[in-house]
Amino acid sequence: MTTTMSEYSTGRGRLRGRGRHWAVATGAAVLATAVLAACGSSGDTATPGASGASSASGTGASGGAGCRSGATSLTFWGWSAGYDLVVKQFNRTHPDICVKLENAGAANDEYVKLSDALKAHTATPDVAQLEYFELPSFEITKSLVDLTPYGVGSAQATEAPAAWSQVTQGSAQYAMPVDLGPLALYYNSAAFTKHKIAVPGTWSEFAAAADTLHAADPKAAITNFDPVDAQPVLAMMQQYGAFPFTYSGGDTLGINFTGPAQTAFANFWQGLIDKKEVTTAADFSPAQWSDLDSGADAARISPAWGPVGMQGSIKKTIGSWRAAPVPQQQAGQDAGGNWGGSTLAVVKGTPHAKEAAQFLQWFGGSADAWQILSGDVAGAFPGYLPLLNAADFQSRTLPISGTSQPNKVFAKAALDLKPIQWPPIMTAALTQWTSTFAGVTKGTETLPQAFKTFQQQMVSYAKAQGFKVTEG
Repeated sequence: MTTTMSEYSTGRGRLRGRGRHWAVATGAAVLATAVLAACGSSGDTATPGASGASSASGTGASGGAGCRSGATSLTFWGWSAGYDLVVKQFNRTHPDICVKLENAGAANDEYVKLSDALKAHTATPDVAQLEYFELPSFEITKSLVDLTPYGVGSAQATEAPAAWSQVTQGSAQYAMPVDLGPLALYYNSAAFTKHKIAVPGTWSEFAAAADTLHAADPKAAITNFDPVDAQPVLAMMQQYGAFPFTYSGGDTLGINFTGPAQTAFANFWQGLIDKKEVTTAADFSPAQWSDLDSGADAARISPAWGPVGMQGSIKKTIGSWRAAPVPQQQAGQDAGGNWGGSTLAVVKGTPHAKEAAQFLQWFGGSADAWQILSGDVAGAFPGYLPLLNAADFQSRTLPISGTSQPNKVFAKAALDLKPIQWPPIMTAALTQWTSTFAGVTKGTETLPQAFKTFQQQMVSYAKAQGFKVTEG
């Protein structure tokens, strides 16, 4: 998401650096993340990158300076803001391990390079940052070290269940969770008060509020819904009870964009689009920020990391924004959705798996690391329970939210999140999504039509990679 860098380059977004329109991965990289035949190559060993990874990626490194002579050297590929500070703190407090952070590109750029390095069996890092949705694509190609023998499972007690469930598959653990992006309704309290709109507790109340607002001001919309941005749409589908994928390992996966729940979701948002009661600006674009700041959009379905970055992009409405639970299908429910978050994984082939496991467990599961990760530079929203449940964390205020305490709402949303499992075809899915859903923004197709088309595309793709696909 680099269309506007205000949210991501300042360290606020959990998916920083992911292109607003995903670059199409090379054929080799896409196949490396999905083709089941690659599962047979588990005996292959890649050579860890160390200095080689830096020259291969053409990017700079940090964190290794001043390490003790003789320390075990680890190369860590990561891109999020503040990670350099966490690495430096680790190196200061763990003199027998020296971690060098290298930016091999953000998100998809890194995944392509990592896939290519694994296929070439050279210049791979010891540790890599991977978003939750991407883990299964590397798990299925046996590219990640199972952390179970190294005792990293002891961290489970300190991690939010929704985070932990996404890094495990059966009895294996393939990564250490770091942060999360639970959703909340982040609304302009001044706009709601002006138009006498009560904070909606259900989606039917949300639709009624959209009608009221638009009737009072035909230029106003209740929120923005960007059809082309896959991850927030998938997060909202999760919250709606319409998450379209099922996967539990192996060669069978479920794809369902056309079932009753998915169709109801698509019809709901298409109805608001048709009535011009939601805008469809690109997420993180100047148009979206302008709509939020001018009152043209009265609310945002926001991830927990959203308010910190959002306040850097608006001026007129600073202090007016409040957090409330995402509307539910039925009053009293607590369904949630998650948008974003990263993990650290140990890459297959490293000769230093023990030391790498020690590093990533400290990184995602220690108070020292989270003091930096949750600070002003990194701005990560924790999946780390001691911080997530801490009174001082939940009571933090932001200029954009006035004296209110949005973390209380986001923390509860994080704790209420139900586990989901991503399929090992997300590189292809996110690449295809952009073109398939572009017509919804243009008004040349509807969201239900795009869902139907995408269903056909993903089923065909998955079957071509050797998966057994269940539909519906």
